[in-house]
Amino acid sequence: MTIRTLILTAAALTAFNGVAFADGHEKETPPPGSEPRGFSLPEIETYSLKNGVDVTLATYGRVPKAAIRAVVDVGNLNDGETPWIADLTAEMMGEGAAGRSASDQALAAASMGGDLNIGVGLDQTFVTMDILSESAPDAVALIADVVQRPDFPETEIDRVKQNLLRNISVGATQPQRIADDAFIGSMYPNHPYADAVLPDAEKFTELTLDNVKAFHAANFGGARTHIYVVGQFDRRKVKRAIKKGFRNWDEGPPPLALAPETPDNPVINLIDRPGAVQSTIRLGKRVPAVDNTIDLEAADTILGGYFSSRITRNIREDKGYTYSPNSAISLEKNAAYWRQNADITSESTGPALTEIIKEIRGLQQTLPPANELDGIKNYMNGIFVIRLASRGGMASQLAFVDLHDLGIEYLENYVGAVQGLTAQSVQNAAREHLNVDDMSLTVVGDLASVRAQLETVDAIADRLPAE
Repeated sequence: MTIRTLILTAAALTAFNGVAFADGHEKETPPPGSEPRGFSLPEIETYSLKNGVDVTLATYGRVPKAAIRAVVDVGNLNDGETPWIADLTAEMMGEGAAGRSASDQALAAASMGGDLNIGVGLDQTFVTMDILSESAPDAVALIADVVQRPDFPETEIDRVKQNLLRNISVGATQPQRIADDAFIGSMYPNHPYADAVLPDAEKFTELTLDNVKAFHAANFGGARTHIYVVGQFDRRKVKRAIKKGFRNWDEGPPPLALAPETPDNPVINLIDRPGAVQSTIRLGKRVPAVDNTIDLEAADTILGGYFSSRITRNIREDKGYTYSPNSAISLEKNAAYWRQNADITSESTGPALTEIIKEIRGLQQTLPPANELDGIKNYMNGIFVIRLASRGGMASQLAFVDLHDLGIEYLENYVGAVQGLTAQSVQNAAREHLNVDDMSLTVVGDLASVRAQLETVDAIADRLPAE
């Protein structure tokens, strides 16, 4: 399926039945959209090198460019007692490799028609490039150097650490980061994930270049690495470059298995910001890790997962309590949680929480009407197809199903699975997984004005911590 076809399909899928207006004319009802077509993946080749490096190649699109992504199963999960060592290591990997400085790497990437990007998540480190087709083998070689042979220049470690410390310091003043830190700590207690938002600055300051080198040596290797190449490229030359660039790398350890424990009880965190004109809230709970069911995803979309969701219409459009509320399911390796986010005017904190809870319980008590469910299906399928409409998007989705051991059929069957959703299955998901009485809550705001409001919210009033 071509990129153009994907985009046209997405447009059809996201179109909602409605009315059309023209000056001086009566409204006209547009014709109904066609049934969504199943999604067909491009031809995909997968294989492994002897040292455990996995490779996925997919010819895709018509633009003469290729997206290359090296995904290493090393992230904040591997931080252990040294929060953000994964972040510091990734930053230092960008400071030069195999004798080339950071500026040399940037110039090399630019000469290939792209740039070099390095990022860290909770579970993985990413090294990515999007380059001209003929440069794909050279890009593979550059990425191989960055991943395996970083120089870790001593002259750069203090500057890189200071930049990250500044990020921590600034984050500690931002209510959204403060709320995320506290809430994720309640979702993943006693786990490295809990320290990934705002790590202990004192512990981070103690990290040295030797710690970085030791972390890289202990965690990076072939068994944890997957190379994705998506787009237009010479397959024979790219395979040769991958073999040459990665075959001599040590296998290293297998991916770390460290699933977070499920919290014993929900937690309510009240964090005071005297004089704050708004409250930042996070409300949610752990939910099952991602699998082949999408009923909960649909329930999330109905509640707060897109701009026309129930909670957004209620507390933004109807009541003006907040500007941009939203909900989402956060998916980690072998763990997940659902949460509702909002920045609410201080005087409306209690009423807004009451409305959010009312919407959750409303979905649990009453089946969603057919027209709403049809709109949600169209939206979910449209977003899904759009995500796959680019080289980078396709590479990201292939990496997603590999991280979560879903199999390629997850992508092939998604559109059909969404079309098979029923009002009952969506309601059942909300009932089973979104019990408000089991939800944790974080509120960052002016507790002098907010706490009394929270005492009026029946679902949390008797669980508030003592003053």
